[in-house]
Amino acid sequence: MIWWLLDQNRARAEKAAFAALQEEHDWLTNVHTRHLANLQLCVDIEITHGGEKFPLAVIYPATFPDTPPIVMPYGEGRLSEHQYGAGGELCLQWRPDNWDPAVTGAMMVESAHGLISGERPPDGQTASVPSEHRSSLAGELRFETWRLMVPDGAWDSLDGQLPEAVFEISLTMAARRSQRVAHLRSIGAAGSELWKSPQPTPTAARKRVGFLLRTEQDMGVLTLHGGGAFKDLAKRVPELGSLLERPVWPFIVVVEKSGRHTAFDIVRSDDGHPLLVPYRIVEEKELAKRSASNRDAVSINRVAIVGCGSIGSKIAASLARAGVRKFLLVDEDIFLTGNLVRNELDAWAIGWHKVDAMADRIGQLVTDTDIDTRRVALGSQTSALAMESALEAIGECDLIIEATANPTSFNLCAGAARRHRKPMIWAEVFGGGIGGIIARARPDIDPHPLAARNQITTWCDDHNTPWEWQTENNYEAAREDDAPFIADDADVSVVAAHTTRFALDILQGAETSFPHSAYAIGLKKAWIFEAPFDTWPIDLKTTGFWQEPVAAHGDEDIAKFLSDLIDEEYS
Repeated sequence: MIWWLLDQNRARAEKAAFAALQEEHDWLTNVHTRHLANLQLCVDIEITHGGEKFPLAVIYPATFPDTPPIVMPYGEGRLSEHQYGAGGELCLQWRPDNWDPAVTGAMMVESAHGLISGERPPDGQTASVPSEHRSSLAGELRFETWRLMVPDGAWDSLDGQLPEAVFEISLTMAARRSQRVAHLRSIGAAGSELWKSPQPTPTAARKRVGFLLRTEQDMGVLTLHGGGAFKDLAKRVPELGSLLERPVWPFIVVVEKSGRHTAFDIVRSDDGHPLLVPYRIVEEKELAKRSASNRDAVSINRVAIVGCGSIGSKIAASLARAGVRKFLLVDEDIFLTGNLVRNELDAWAIGWHKVDAMADRIGQLVTDTDIDTRRVALGSQTSALAMESALEAIGECDLIIEATANPTSFNLCAGAARRHRKPMIWAEVFGGGIGGIIARARPDIDPHPLAARNQITTWCDDHNTPWEWQTENNYEAAREDDAPFIADDADVSVVAAHTTRFALDILQGAETSFPHSAYAIGLKKAWIFEAPFDTWPIDLKTTGFWQEPVAAHGDEDIAKFLSDLIDEEYS
C-alpha cells in the first residue's frame, strides 16, 4: 500500500514540516520532494556545517508511519560513527527500537544535523557523540562478512609467554554463501599447544594454518589497514617476511601491547601480490553458564539410551547440551530419508547406523565426549555373546533410558536395571500423537520397572475409556472412515523434553522436583485428555526392595557351593 495516498493529510504535514524547518534554520538548504521508482516518497536535503555540505536523502518506507524514515547520505563514504556501514543509513535519535509515529521526517533531519555538528566541533577536531542505544553483537555482525570465533580463555594462554613472539595457530574455516567463519582451534605448535579449543568442530570445515604475532610494538601499519591489496607488505611489516615465503600464505592474528586484537587472512591476488582480508574477531564467553543444570554433577554420569529413533535422539542431544558427556547408545537401525520428519539427525546421517550418526551429532554439540555405541536391537536375532555384552554395558551405566516402546527391549532393560540397581526411565508417544507417557523407576523408591509398567497399564484400564483409534504403527492411528492421526515432530519433541527433565532430575542427585514418577501427557483432545497439555499424574505404589538382601558369604561357603554346583569330572 502507498501510505501517502491513504493518508494524504499526513503527507502534506510532512512536507509542511520541512518548509518550516528550512525557514527556521539556515543550515538546511536545497529541500526537494520527489518519489522513487517504487513510489516511495523521498526528500532530498543538504545540511551545511563548518563550510562543508552534506547531501542527504530522507526516504519514507512503505510502512511509514509505523516505522521511521531512512536518512541516507549520498556517496559510499563514512559520514559518521553512528552509521550502518560506509554509505549506509544514519543511526539517529529515533530508530525502530524507540520509534514514535508522531515523529516527522523533519525531526529526523534535525537529529542528523545534531549528529554531524556534534562529531565536528568548531576547533576542527573530531569528537564522539554518545550512543543512545546499545547495538547487539548479532546486529553488528550483519555487516561483517568474515568472522573469527575465539572461545573463552584463548587469550589467557598467552599470559607468562614472551612479550615478542610468534605462535603457530590452527583454524577451521566454514563457508555459507558469501560469508566465511573461521574458528580458532589451538595456539602453539602441534603436540606442544598452549591452548586447545573446548568447542566442537563444525561439520565439513576445512583446516587452515596461521600464526599469532604477539608484540609490544605499534603494528598500526598492518592492524589499521582496511583490507585489500598491500603490495609492499613484507617490507613494511618485516615480521611477516618469512611467513610470506611459504607456498601457502597464512592466516594472521596480531595481539598488540595496547590490547588491540586484529585478524587477517592473507591471500594471493591475481597479480601475485598480498591481499588482506580482515576478519572481525568475535570473543565467545563460557556457554556452560547459560545452562540451568548442575553440569558438574551431570557430567560424571554415564547414560544408556536404548533406541536412537525420534524420542531417543532428541533426548540424547538435549542431555548433551545440559552437560552429559558419557553415553552408551544402543540401536541397530539405519537412518533413512523417511526418518528426517521426526529425528534429531539430518541429511548428513542418511545411510549411517543411527548410533554412529548420533555419536557424531553429539560431537557437534559438545566436546570431551565418551560415547560407546552398540549396533544391536535388544532381543533381536544376534549372538548371545553380543546381547550379553550390550546388557551388561547398559547395567553399568548410571541411568538407563528406554526409548524404543518395544516390550522385549523394555523387559531386558528392566532386568538390567534391577540386577544392577540402576534407575530407569522410559517414554512412549501414543499412536496418532494424542499424547504420551513418561515414567521412572528408582531403586527401592519406586516399584521396579516391570511392576511400575504393570501399575501404569492398570491405571489406564481403570479409566474405562475405550481407545478409539486402531494403531497403524508407532506414530500413526486411525478411526474408521477418518484420515489417520499422525504424531509429528512437535508431538515427539514434547514427550522427549519431559523425559529429559526426568533424566536431569535423577542425574543431578538432589531432592526430586517431581512428586510423581509417571505422567500421562495429552497433546490432543482425545481418550482421557480434555485438551492439549492436559497432564495426568500416575501414582506408583512401591513394592519394597528391588532385590532381597543377600547374606554375606565367606570364602569357605563359596568354595563349598561351587563344589556342590560343579560336577567333579568337569572341575
